[in-house]
Amino acid sequence: LGKIPLVIGMPVLVAQNFDVKGGIMNGSTGKLKKVRYTVNDEKQCVLRSCIVDINQSSDEALPNPHPHEIPIIEDSMELRFMH
Repeated sequence: LGKIPLVIGMPVLVAQNFDVKGGIMNGSTGKLKKVRYTVNDEKQCVLRSCIVDINQSSDEALPNPHPHEIPIIEDSMELRFMH
């Protein structure tokens, strides 16, 4: 549980609004182009980011990826409750 197989070319659905003006928003779809990971001490691959080709995104390219190739970074949140 908690593991998702990532396959280059698989469809991807964006579930958050990252850049609405640029077309990278909740409901945008694309294809997985590249997976970036590190290997931990237990020899497990830990996802760090993905490159997703989103055709609906603006043509304004970032410095390194090709147009429409969008980096998606790991997302986590830490909550602390104090009383």
